[in-house]
Amino acid sequence: MTPGAPGWNRFAGVSRPVAAAVLGLLALLMVWGAAGGVGRDHVAVAKPTSAQFDGLVGDHALYARVAKRVEAGESYYAAAADEHRAGNYPLRPFVAVRLPALAYIVAALGEQKAMLLFLVIGGAAILAWYRRLRTESALPRTAAVGALFVAANLTQLAAREWLFIHEAAAGVLLALALALYRPARPWWTMAIVAAALAIRETMLPVAMLFGLFALIDRDWRAAVGWLAIGLCFAAGLAAHIAALAVVTTPADASSQGWNGQGGWIAYLSFVQASSLLRFFAGWVGALLVPLALLGWAAWRSRLGLAVLAIQLGYAVLLMLFARPANFYWAMLVTPTLFIGLAFAPAALTALAQSLRRPRPAIPAAAI
Repeated sequence: MTPGAPGWNRFAGVSRPVAAAVLGLLALLMVWGAAGGVGRDHVAVAKPTSAQFDGLVGDHALYARVAKRVEAGESYYAAAADEHRAGNYPLRPFVAVRLPALAYIVAALGEQKAMLLFLVIGGAAILAWYRRLRTESALPRTAAVGALFVAANLTQLAAREWLFIHEAAAGVLLALALALYRPARPWWTMAIVAAALAIRETMLPVAMLFGLFALIDRDWRAAVGWLAIGLCFAAGLAAHIAALAVVTTPADASSQGWNGQGGWIAYLSFVQASSLLRFFAGWVGALLVPLALLGWAAWRSRLGLAVLAIQLGYAVLLMLFARPANFYWAMLVTPTLFIGLAFAPAALTALAQSLRRPRPAIPAAAI
């Protein structure tokens, strides 16, 4: 890093070999994605022959049926077991059945009010990101355009079928939690992450990451708070397992497992299907997703590091474990992924400048 390099941009002033390596990796990922056939061939959407309910199909219909039965006064676990069996969905292991929080929310509020709730949370996330990007003193003022990318990738909240998909609800909560994250005042983030974790257990790595940050900072109050969330989650998960044990039998279907191993192309395809990129050709996502990740890598800050770690962590999980039918898992991270595009131009400029920087002259005496 050269003296006087802009503080927010991690790539400003890096050495030529580092700039060449980063740009080479960026080009490799782009070419790999563009040549790999990103698109719906790697995504398994619900078919007309799938489970249906009130205009919904597949997983949407399954979770809507369960919520409707809970609204009618039935036990969540009895209803979930019946609907899983009726739709030939697995009931084992316990992670094959979603946590009950979202069904209770929809049942208590009704579909319209529940949709309004998540739309309000989405609006709060957009405004919070605009404020955060606008008020971060180190960032260029143009960074606030990142809030538009949040808005563009929360449009699924206005579609009824996504109300019943847990990743859509957890993803908008995560977007708000990240925008509000301040290491010295993590309490709002803590509460919102806890709510998201109650909806989708795959949010646990986020809570663990923030707990790790609290330990690194020696913020013992925050560390105790994250530990308390972890313990409450463990207790809730144990109750979930116990309740499922009552309504399931060894004869119930087991999951085929989560070993998709689709790699980089599957990850790009899942992101495309779960974001605004679904309206564009696959090669568009193949170019923009690496640029977004580069942008997040450029922002030298605790929040930038947190989002980059979350994006890369879930990218690995999607590449290794998600099957084509699980493409919507990407909704956990797509609302915040493309904020990185607001930082990408400065990152590319800094890397190009480092690449063009002349080599230092070798003193004649050293030859």
